[in-house]
Amino acid sequence: MMRVAFFTSGRQDWGILGPVAHAAARSGLVEAVVIAGGMHGRGEIPRELEGLRVDEYVETLPAGDRPRAVAQAAGLTATLLAGSLERLRADALLIAGDRTETLGAALAAACLALPIIHLHGGEESAGAIDNACRHAITKLSHLHFVAHADYARRIAAMGERPERVVVSGAPALDRLWTDPRLDGFKLARSLGLKALGSPLVLVTHHPATLGRIGPEDEAAAVIEGVLRGLAGQAEATVVVTAPNCDTGGQAIDARMRRIADGDQRFVWVNALGSQRYFSLMARAAAMVGNSSSGLLEAPSFGLPVVNVGDRQKGRLRIGEVFDVEADAEQIAAALAGALSRHAEYPREPRATSLGDGHAAERILASLEAFAKESRAARLEKLPVPMIGKEVAPCVP
Repeated sequence: MMRVAFFTSGRQDWGILGPVAHAAARSGLVEAVVIAGGMHGRGEIPRELEGLRVDEYVETLPAGDRPRAVAQAAGLTATLLAGSLERLRADALLIAGDRTETLGAALAAACLALPIIHLHGGEESAGAIDNACRHAITKLSHLHFVAHADYARRIAAMGERPERVVVSGAPALDRLWTDPRLDGFKLARSLGLKALGSPLVLVTHHPATLGRIGPEDEAAAVIEGVLRGLAGQAEATVVVTAPNCDTGGQAIDARMRRIADGDQRFVWVNALGSQRYFSLMARAAAMVGNSSSGLLEAPSFGLPVVNVGDRQKGRLRIGEVFDVEADAEQIAAALAGALSRHAEYPREPRATSLGDGHAAERILASLEAFAKESRAARLEKLPVPMIGKEVAPCVP
């Protein structure tokens, strides 16, 4: 039995990790233990996540969003994770994505000589420090699960062994076929509304941490452009999610809260959770912001996306994406174009080249093969017979 520690730093990566952790819980070869930290500390400390016990919680939420605080949180994650991994007797660490805390977790495992299993490597988001973190994690990792064949090729070009790279598809998309969605009435009530307006616009916007004028000033300037771009939609209901805790996040959050307090069209939500988020995607007429979910999950619903700024520069586009600068006129024009598309609501999920609902199955099959190796072989980047051969790639 290989004991795998899943480290989650917030809702943004648990949506990816959750399906894999649940799959591992049904395995006879892989045992999942869960360590939570980071943005999970914004509210009540979680004792469980979607029915899975949180085995340890580590207090790694940054004390603010200044660059130094973000750096200190990453270092603290490395320190605390080292202790958690030892106490839990982990045989490997499984992480997703690209956050600074995730890089800290990877560093802890590397120092403990534990194999690192990485989800969603090989992607590009040139407007965020996440990009450098993601590639650094790739170089520390021993086994890679990617969402698209293009990402597998990029990892191979970085010098990683192709035999250790699996095109699994995105596990977050598995939820689209398994998680029940709320009907319009229940969704509206959960947001404190009597009914959902039309058009319904979903806004998910985070700071671009490699902005041209400094992350904090950039964040304030960009969010004003987004809000002015939304101003012409007098009949819309605009659901706004809280940004992450990167530098500039507090400026975005404060501005969004203020407008929600003064404009009845806006609904601010700290954390939607996957059920409400996907329920909104299925019913929204458009999405605005710079979140990776606009390029990953939104295409599965055929949801048009107005992608603002450079944060997702370099990431694969497979859906209907309007790329614009943080300019109110550009945003307004793109939003009008997105809203002109006619669709029946709620939309049903569809397979894309990023996922078909079976990513967690593919990942578990490879993890079970990995579990059969000796500890020494896991740490070496040697071929695993079934990876890249018997595990089918994601169906386009």
